[in-house]
Amino acid sequence: MRVYYDRDADLNLIKGKKVAIIGYGSQGRAHALNLKESGVKDIAIGLKAGSATAKKVEADGLKVLTVADAAKWADLMMMATPDELQADIYKNEIAPNIRDGAAIAFAHGLNVHFGLIEPKSTVDVVMIAPKGPGHT
Repeated sequence: MRVYYDRDADLNLIKGKKVAIIGYGSQGRAHALNLKESGVKDIAIGLKAGSATAKKVEADGLKVLTVADAAKWADLMMMATPDELQADIYKNEIAPNIRDGAAIAFAHGLNVHFGLIEPKSTVDVVMIAPKGPGHT
């Protein structure tokens, strides 16, 4: 495993990518708005169909897709839902739709480490672990 730091990052590598954030709680919103403020132009938020959170996403100037549509569309997805929901979301919405060559990122390694989520070998897996837990 290689650990990357700010000095290793080239923001230009992501600016031209389609990035989907799955979920829009404290972590998802923070990731999405940080990307937007950093110059990433093509960001979508994957939500359950009919989610009341869609209004908040749109008020923040971001587009809303269903999780399945986000998986079809994105070059990079960030899973920002509670750990206990991720395996079902992945199995039912993401796995059938994620493209070969896409990447999926997690803020915590639990589901991948314990085999609850097993991405296919043609999908890159990334962990972006924040130092704070969000709301306490």
